Amino acid sequence: MKPVAEHCLRNQAPIAEALRPYLEAGGRWLELGSGTGQHGVFIAGREPQVTWQLTDLAESLPGLRAWQSEAGLANLPPPVVLDVTRTGPPAHDYAGVFTANTVHFIGWTVVDALLRCASEALAADGWLAIYGPFNREGQYTSAGNATLDAWLRERDHDSGIKDEADVIEQAALYHLAFVTAQAMPANNRLLMFKKNG
Repeated sequence: MKPVAEHCLRNQAPIAEALRPYLEAGGRWLELGSGTGQHGVFIAGREPQVTWQLTDLAESLPGLRAWQSEAGLANLPPPVVLDVTRTGPPAHDYAGVFTANTVHFIGWTVVDALLRCASEALAADGWLAIYGPFNREGQYTSAGNATLDAWLRERDHDSGIKDEADVIEQAALYHLAFVTAQAMPANNRLLMFKKNG
């Protein structure tokens, strides 16, 4: 049985629409922390010029395989195991890297590993897209985000909503230059970075 994340059903269309300008040129995209795989299936179905690679920890692969297999899309190859704290990316010439709703679930050590992995995966001038909730200037952007942050820190004190400026600063260490941030539904943001060199 396929895992279904209700929030993916709500946000997959806005995310795909926001990414569309970056996907038009085609090429291969790597998704880090694909979760259920719903975002990848939805985007690959809309953007046949893009080959979308799903990845996650080993325990998520059965669900990813279920979504990928049922979709039957030529541009959605089988998912692969990828733990950014242990291994590098499966290739180093991706046109883009995407991750959704991961950064607030992990601590800074893993965020750093994720950014390093993204940089290693990208070709020169490749795009990194990070979707999720972010604080701005140390402040929550909504009461809902404050509640979410409290819940995250209760389950894992290393996790929690990160400040947008801190993520931008950390990304720069890996030659990922911040380009733009787009407001998204439900107090989320889409941060876009471009790899320099």
